[in-house]
Amino acid sequence: MVIENGDSLEDMLIEILAELPVKSLLRLRCVCKSWYTLIKDPIFINSHLKNDSNTRLIVIYAKEVETMDGSQQVYPTDFLALYPDKTLEDLSLQDLDAQQPVIGSIWGPYSGIIIILGITNLVTLWNVATQESRTLPKLGVLSQYRRFASTKVGFGLDLVTNDYKLVLILKFRDDKRNRVCEFPHVAVYTLGTNSWREFECSKSFLNHISWFLGSVYWDGYCCWLLEFEHKELKNDNHVEILSFNLGDEEFQEIQGPRIPESAEVSLDVYNDSLCVLFFYTNSHCFEAWVLKNGNWIKEFTVGPFIGFYKPLHFWKKGSFFVELNTSQLLLYETSTGEMRDFELECLWFSTHIYKESLVRIKGGDNLLYE
Repeated sequence: MVIENGDSLEDMLIEILAELPVKSLLRLRCVCKSWYTLIKDPIFINSHLKNDSNTRLIVIYAKEVETMDGSQQVYPTDFLALYPDKTLEDLSLQDLDAQQPVIGSIWGPYSGIIIILGITNLVTLWNVATQESRTLPKLGVLSQYRRFASTKVGFGLDLVTNDYKLVLILKFRDDKRNRVCEFPHVAVYTLGTNSWREFECSKSFLNHISWFLGSVYWDGYCCWLLEFEHKELKNDNHVEILSFNLGDEEFQEIQGPRIPESAEVSLDVYNDSLCVLFFYTNSHCFEAWVLKNGNWIKEFTVGPFIGFYKPLHFWKKGSFFVELNTSQLLLYETSTGEMRDFELECLWFSTHIYKESLVRIKGGDNLLYE
């Protein structure tokens, strides 16, 4: 390999190591002290996360399963599975259910980390690649309220402290008064200190986060799409996005592009930019708008397609997943216009972009294979 543009051997080594899977890197830490120091360095961990070669696809899907006694009764059952092939040429699935450290509701993955809300209301972080997990300290608000009415989750890197934070937006059920509490409760967990900061938030837009869409992480912010119905001004027909700055831990609204008529909306990140993706239900076209230098710019329009229900997430090189109205998962390659059918037979599914991660759940050097 030829060294060009002043690249050093150390730079080349970092670039090569950033391409490797987590399992290989954990073993390579034993080669020498300098490699050990490099592989646990936060800057290298972040570079490894950004590398497309470490990107995989996770699906959560439901299918009917016969009862254990062999009777004719079938029940919808959820499955958590990974497509190990990073090229998606091989569509074999790897079951992740058996590896799951606790049973509960799943959010993510974010930065390779899955968040699990257990049946006892305890939150667990799980790094799928390292098989490391941590159950977080109990939330103080649970001493007053025992039941969640709804939960919204965000997770990402605080660019100020270079530490990871988990954000929970919680609505509780007040059993004594038999109603949902008026104001949401916000809890921010900091990985490095293993501690929560909790506060009640009276801002009305927290009650209007889209129920069906999760959060996205973008440049130090956790972002959620807001429902259109919450707007006080009826003539304001722009997309509204709720952002949470992981640095100063403040909420604010971001005005998105104008909402076209007869359009479904989703939120994602495209080429490191916050992106709003429209699906025109009449013309069956997709349209992507990205936020650049404070302005929304139309990135591309593709279609028309026949029978598509909604866009899901971006994949690699601008391709993205779509869900057919017959519950089929397809991948659209924007460069070639080709469509790939995953032939996933299920009742319903959700797709999740997963990046193998070296992020340390327990802090310090407590990684697997130490």
